[in-house]
Amino acid sequence: MGSRRLPGDKVLQELSRLFMTEAHDRHVYCVFGSYDLMRPFQKRLQDEVKRGSFDSKGAVQYLSLNRNIVGHMKARGVYDQASRLSDLRRDDEFRRILSQAFRDLVTSRIEEKGAVGLILADFELLYAYDLGGNDISIARQVAINGKRVCLLVPGAMRDGRLWIFDEDPESRREFPDALVFKNSGWVFELTP
Repeated sequence: MGSRRLPGDKVLQELSRLFMTEAHDRHVYCVFGSYDLMRPFQKRLQDEVKRGSFDSKGAVQYLSLNRNIVGHMKARGVYDQASRLSDLRRDDEFRRILSQAFRDLVTSRIEEKGAVGLILADFELLYAYDLGGNDISIARQVAINGKRVCLLVPGAMRDGRLWIFDEDPESRREFPDALVFKNSGWVFELTP
């Protein structure tokens, strides 16, 4: 089946249907497209989540990883240490704190009482510190037993692989293949 090419309105309808049906196995949905298409789509999806449009089976949360990871690090009291490490270019140590904050954020949010799903967007901070494949795969691990995760990826599919940040050759990285359930009907390419 591969990815389904749909305009934003249709992708919203499909995601709504997916979040409102029973799920027992692993459910990871992926929406990808250029930044020009992704940004307005993200805003609309975020508004729908705020309205509770996807909450018939339980709470769905929208996480802007760039913003929410920083907020989570502040709440855990590790932000100042992470900021110092970043300023000192102690990237390995900073990367460990960032990785733990991301994993803790995703795990704690999906395990909240009444939570059924997460929508994850804005991967720039993670990829800036090369936390792509291994860390982002936590989404696959938590999307079990009726839980769902939707990934909003600014990228393009080429040669059967999803490339995040495809518009910038220096930043381009392969998105973890284990998160792109290509034959499930759960991978959507945004079209105008």
